[in-house]
Amino acid sequence: MANENSRKSNLPEDPIKEWFNFAPLFQERPFRNLLESIDELFQHTYFKPRFKVKVQEEEDKYIVYAELPGVRKNQIHIHTMINRLTITVKQTEMETIENDKTQTTHNKQSYTQVSRTIPFYQPVLEKQTKATYRDGLLTVIVPKRKGKMIEIE
Repeated sequence: MANENSRKSNLPEDPIKEWFNFAPLFQERPFRNLLESIDELFQHTYFKPRFKVKVQEEEDKYIVYAELPGVRKNQIHIHTMINRLTITVKQTEMETIENDKTQTTHNKQSYTQVSRTIPFYQPVLEKQTKATYRDGLLTVIVPKRKGKMIEIE
């Protein structure tokens, strides 16, 4: 009997009343923007730095635009698989500070790697993928793989 009483005490008396206690949370920002809120959460500085990507789908290809300001062409690596594209940016910075007074040299090196993987709904042709990089904008054209039409007998 004691077990049943302890279980009942953990349950809310009126579940509907408990639900409406959460109403102020949804009044501040509508529920339909929940995904936008999650995106904003991951764009804060305490998470790994990211870069913006836009995907445009056409009948025979995908066009991927990546904003990479301040990145050199040799720091960008693109890898394609059957149904995805990964863009990786690897940056290494070296700084040397020489102090003539104490005759010391201080070397500082930092390494940053950021990547984004873009999934595709259809398989792509990896070997025919082409990329260009101008003025901080990477454009990758990924042709779609065509399926085989099967005639019904």
